[in-house]
Amino acid sequence: MNLKSIGKRLVACKPNIDSELLERSRIARIGNRIIHLAMILRVVEPLVLIAATLILTSAPALAQGIFGGSDQNVGNGVREAIKWGRNLLFLMGIGGVGWGAVNYMMEKSFMKQMIGGGMAMGIGGVIELVRKFALGEAVNLDTDV
Repeated sequence: MNLKSIGKRLVACKPNIDSELLERSRIARIGNRIIHLAMILRVVEPLVLIAATLILTSAPALAQGIFGGSDQNVGNGVREAIKWGRNLLFLMGIGGVGWGAVNYMMEKSFMKQMIGGGMAMGIGGVIELVRKFALGEAVNLDTDV
């Protein structure tokens, strides 16, 4: 496919809207552009798939080149990213629960914030558990309350 055939397809994809409406309505023009963008993406989709496949299959070699050729550096970077993600999830959970509590006090809907905050803290806890198991560290359960 070349650019001429893409242009012909775009012209053939004119919506059944009169031109006066397209001139007056901003939403109609945005919708028309979105339809054209979707058609272009359908044409380019195979190339994007091939490029993504090549990038993902060469990612380990690229990562070792970026991190100085040492697999230890790559592993340390991944561990740090997991720690940051875990901490971010936990903090987002605290924020969500706090936001839910404020909404409850203001007599607004609050349950979605509470559930989302609890889920974020729970996922952060599961990530930490998996990380400890992967590193071979002991998982201590403190029962002294």
